[in-house]
Amino acid sequence: MGNRIVAVRYSPDWLGLTDDDTRRFLRRHGIDENLLVDFMALWDKAMKVDYRSFRHEIAKLSRQSFAAVRGAQVIPHESLRATRRAGDDLVVFVDDDDWLSPGLFEELEAACPRPVSGIWWGSIMVGPQHSSYEASQSAPIIELRPLKRVIYTNNYAVTGRALNWHGYNRLFEHYHADRRFGKFLWPPKTVAKYLSATSKHPCSTVSVQFFMAQPQFRADPRRHVERFADQLAQAPIPPAYDWLKAPVAQVEALVRRALAG
Repeated sequence: MGNRIVAVRYSPDWLGLTDDDTRRFLRRHGIDENLLVDFMALWDKAMKVDYRSFRHEIAKLSRQSFAAVRGAQVIPHESLRATRRAGDDLVVFVDDDDWLSPGLFEELEAACPRPVSGIWWGSIMVGPQHSSYEASQSAPIIELRPLKRVIYTNNYAVTGRALNWHGYNRLFEHYHADRRFGKFLWPPKTVAKYLSATSKHPCSTVSVQFFMAQPQFRADPRRHVERFADQLAQAPIPPAYDWLKAPVAQVEALVRRALAG
């Protein structure tokens, strides 16, 4: 059995983040480079916890989740990129606002003891629906995404063998991995369980893109952040996913602290 690795993608020094840092990040992903600068101005004026501090706290919660994964080594992606992996290593890529089940690798190994190339499993989204403004305010905030072979931010693992053969850049980002998984000679295995979650909190880039396009949000951001806190408090968490309870409660507490006063 090789190493079980959680590799954290770009996780900046949030407290030291500059406007130019955000512009470089957004340009790399083909997004309006001033989006976060504009959002930060709006957020920091309305909230008691500024954007940079909020993202710093969110990242701390995610690191706690990663550290709780049994049998895992948690490393920055730069360290992974600098080494050639053993063929039977198993690597999960995450962002610094993701959460993982503590039993992630145990579940993967029970279902697929000797993966050749990769594994994918169910993804949970915690956050407002972005299909429409109305859905963002009323739809359930915890979604067990359909179990079909779609790679989201963190619901896949690759072996060291696949990483060495296909190349780091083809598997590092989830949208590249989604394309590459269809080209594996040995198809990736499916584990029909939900073992990871992505947090679409108000300061996540996906949420910022959606809400900054909504006039209602720009007119009264506090009202929408209050709605998000209430949605978290009211969200039913299925017993099978008790590991979600702590991070959901911690994000709610952070959001309410940002709203204090």
